Amino acid sequence: MKIKLLFVNAMLIMAVLGAKAQNAEQPKKIPSTYDRSSITFLYMKVPGENHVQEVESKIGSIVFSDKFYNNNMETLSFDAPFSRTSTEVVPQEAVKKYLTDQKVAKSIISLWYNRQEDGSMSMDKIFDRGMFNATDAAYIKAQSTKLGNAVLQDYGSRLVGRSYIMVLDYQNVKTMQEAKINNMHGWQATAVSYLYKINYTEETQNALYDCWIYPEDSPAVKAEKIKKFEQLEIPLEFVTKTSVPIVASQPNPDTQIGRFIKQKSDDVLLQELVQKGYDETIYNLEKSHEDFMVKTTIHQVNPIRVKIGKKEGLKCDHRYFAYEYVYNEKTNTTEPRFRGVIRATSKIVDNRQVATGEMPTSTFYQTAGRKLQTGYLVRQQNDMGLEVLAGFEMGEVGGVYGRADFRLGRFVGIRSLFVFGEVGFQTKEYDILPLSVTEDVSFTHYGAGIAKGFMLTRNVELRPYVGIGQESATSDAIEAANTGNYTTLYLRLGGNLALNLKHNIQLMGGIGTYSFISNASNDNGDLGVTWDEVFPDRGGVSTLLGVKIMF
Repeated sequence: MKIKLLFVNAMLIMAVLGAKAQNAEQPKKIPSTYDRSSITFLYMKVPGENHVQEVESKIGSIVFSDKFYNNNMETLSFDAPFSRTSTEVVPQEAVKKYLTDQKVAKSIISLWYNRQEDGSMSMDKIFDRGMFNATDAAYIKAQSTKLGNAVLQDYGSRLVGRSYIMVLDYQNVKTMQEAKINNMHGWQATAVSYLYKINYTEETQNALYDCWIYPEDSPAVKAEKIKKFEQLEIPLEFVTKTSVPIVASQPNPDTQIGRFIKQKSDDVLLQELVQKGYDETIYNLEKSHEDFMVKTTIHQVNPIRVKIGKKEGLKCDHRYFAYEYVYNEKTNTTEPRFRGVIRATSKIVDNRQVATGEMPTSTFYQTAGRKLQTGYLVRQQNDMGLEVLAGFEMGEVGGVYGRADFRLGRFVGIRSLFVFGEVGFQTKEYDILPLSVTEDVSFTHYGAGIAKGFMLTRNVELRPYVGIGQESATSDAIEAANTGNYTTLYLRLGGNLALNLKHNIQLMGGIGTYSFISNASNDNGDLGVTWDEVFPDRGGVSTLLGVKIMF
């Protein structure tokens, strides 16, 4: 009983923490515009570490996000400027010093301005990126002016100040065997990233323009400007550090599950691990860094359509919060008010093109809030995709129940698809037929499965599921027999109905069946009797009531 109470308390604590962590409904300030950032990717390797050469060989094959301008240089990797064993070194400071000493920021600015060996520069790339960055609204507005597209080209100048460097460090890279994980093959690691921003101020920009070489400049003037550029210092600022555990693995081919899965080589799985390190780092940075959060407006409702897509790195089930700007008489200003939550469907457009005023739209579906209107601001708000349920089941199989669902949409492209794991505890009196005793039996069951959500209304979801699991039973008599707990397999079918209390808190009700599909067994093997013959009438329909928190 103490274990069960601890379980319930832990679930409640997680619920409170989750509610606080996700309370982004009323941010103090939301920028109403969004400009694309650029990222320069670098892999930091520690020579001599486990599998460092194998990882480095996969870096050049990373598929970089379409959401960012690519400012990568010819060399993507460098040796770590510190030792892992040093306790005196602050890694982000050591990396920043290395980047500063190597003048990486200046190299990136040179990319922006197409600086050549003779010192000449041009605005071509900046103008092109300014045009590509422009939205339909900006395009239409620009066409109403005398300058036309020149206005959009000028937008490119402000994009230079959104230049970032992401240094990725793959730590503790291990095979499944090295990690002592049986019946699996593949890799695991921790992707640690350091994000820096080029501090491209107006003063720095003016200093750069002083180095601009014009065709009419004399050789002496050109030489002086080249010298000025060499002396130019472009500072960096540290933004944040992230750490993400990553795994790319499969069940071995000789396991029950592995027989039904197309097997991949460890080399292919390593490439997936390296790619996942980049993808998950970007996804986590988008959670908290404002420059990386897409902002735009709802273009159409019924269904909800928004003019974003692959150009903004949009994927199925990406989450966006919707806001309405409301006038506040006390402050004489308009303030954003949270109105709902939308998620991307699998209908995501390829909008990687320059705006023409008729950019295509991606389709979204609503998962919380009130009825939304055209023109509402939507802001990217990535979540973990994890949902934790704590509740109580009633039925022949019942008791304290917990379940965790993980959203798969951004990985498989199917909206509202989940994989879940469940666990339950129950104590109940039974006539244990093989032992001819009647006493309290403690049951523990745990399983996993697949679920698919369907929004019945904006705030009500039906989620059917199917799963398989194992139940274990013990009692005084079973323990006295010294043959181990009784166990069996079960098949789980059912559906849960969720009502939003908040955008990330739901009241849950559900109904499901437990069908025990194997004979009872213990340490001695198959007992030759069904679970129903050991514990009469066990199984059948159970109902559920609980609370779910979404992280």
